[in-house]
Amino acid sequence: MGRQGFFICWDWILIMNIAIIGAGLIGRKRAMNLSGNIKVTVICDVDVARGEQFAIDFSCHYEPRWENVVTDPTIEAIIIATTHNWLVPIGKEAIKNGKHVLLEKPGARNLAEFEELISEYNKNPVVVAFGYNHRYHPGILKAKELIDSKQFGEIMFIRAKYGHGARLGYEKEWRFIQEISGGGELIDQGPHLIDLVNYFGCPMDEVSGFTGTIFWNTPLEDVAFFTLKNDAGLIAQLSVTCVEWKNVFCFEIMLKNAKIQIDGLGRSYGKEHLTLYKMKPEMGPPEVEEFQFPEEDLSWNIENKIFFDRIKNKDYSPAALNDARYVHYIIDKIYSINNK
Repeated sequence: MGRQGFFICWDWILIMNIAIIGAGLIGRKRAMNLSGNIKVTVICDVDVARGEQFAIDFSCHYEPRWENVVTDPTIEAIIIATTHNWLVPIGKEAIKNGKHVLLEKPGARNLAEFEELISEYNKNPVVVAFGYNHRYHPGILKAKELIDSKQFGEIMFIRAKYGHGARLGYEKEWRFIQEISGGGELIDQGPHLIDLVNYFGCPMDEVSGFTGTIFWNTPLEDVAFFTLKNDAGLIAQLSVTCVEWKNVFCFEIMLKNAKIQIDGLGRSYGKEHLTLYKMKPEMGPPEVEEFQFPEEDLSWNIENKIFFDRIKNKDYSPAALNDARYVHYIIDKIYSINNK
């Protein structure tokens, strides 16, 4: 192909050739948020026109077959930004060939399929990461900082809603085809909320909930309302929907002595901001502090950097795999409840 791969480390400098499989919106976001010393060498997509245009835009080589990418000895790491049905098949082969991989969420169509990924990792440990970029939005990072400071006490409960209004013909797109997506709205936006609950240090295994189809002409769910609980008494009340005519993201965390509320994700979800309601000793109306954040979304850049820093530091920890598995564990339980 006339390319030469290289992997050089000079103290803090890491230079690496990578491949991206999936030239859609998310693949492009990943490419646009790489640091200057990480170069996209290969783009792979089954859509030739889309793949070739990506190659032109990012000055890289277009390869139509993913099998050739995962076995390419010049490629050190692969970002897999495909539909859900290809995440595990490609991810497994990439890991088998010693490639570090970042798979977009949810990493698989279901828990059983995800276990195959873990099995391959156990045989061939590499850096494995998953695209849960919401963790790195400024409002979420600020909330994490406030919680970890312990100045407002422990978390008592979490309440969150995440939804969008989709678009004409949405019920015919791949997200509503079981064989491709693995499910409906629950496995589309649901993973982000479940992951954030876990990120804030509140793993839960008691699950109750409802999934339903109330608007879109599809056998898969367009709404999901569910509650998570653990033995310590922590509760998370969550909902996701693509029947939300004004896009919304609202994440509330109730602490012993304060409430944190994060609203918006930028763009159609509204300007991102965090409101801190601080309880007074005498209670009554709380003190209110507002934190405003810039419109620019740096979460993709931060998540990319963490992935490549792990490669540089040879951090093969299974932590990301465990977190992503937890998300599937919860989703599997909700689907099981609703399919009885």
